[in-house]
Amino acid sequence: MSLLNYLLAAEEGSSTGGGGSSWIMFVIIGVVLVLMIVLTIVPQKKRQKQQQQMMDSLTVGTKLMTVGGLVGKITQVNTDNTLIVNVGTETSPTLIVIDRKAVGYVLENVAAPAPAPQPAEEQKEEQAPAEPETSSEPEQAIEGEVFPAEEQEEKSEEK
Repeated sequence: MSLLNYLLAAEEGSSTGGGGSSWIMFVIIGVVLVLMIVLTIVPQKKRQKQQQQMMDSLTVGTKLMTVGGLVGKITQVNTDNTLIVNVGTETSPTLIVIDRKAVGYVLENVAAPAPAPQPAEEQKEEQAPAEPETSSEPEQAIEGEVFPAEEQEEKSEEK
């Protein structure tokens, strides 16, 4: 209420000849108008983004409710922005064709299908490291360094 009292006092001041505070009233009205515009546009953008995400997540098997109140599961997604929805039971299906824009809510979202498992042979080939190239020249040992093959030879000589 103090804002209203302030505006009334500013109006009385401007009508009695103190016109210096009338610009404050215009600033306050401008701020209120900007706030009203911002508070209506931001939630609308947020809803549009959520709606677009919902439309992008529509896949076969998703359970949905149309804007008309029909509940069903998507059986086919067409490229012309239409969906074929089963609104009957699985034993006696009733298929209808609806536009994507007619989807009201997604009731149960279907997870994306997992990638197909690869045959065991292909997995082993991918996991096996590449064999290092062998050179025809024997490697020379650095002084004081003992290689496993040399250790075995020494042990066999000791016996």
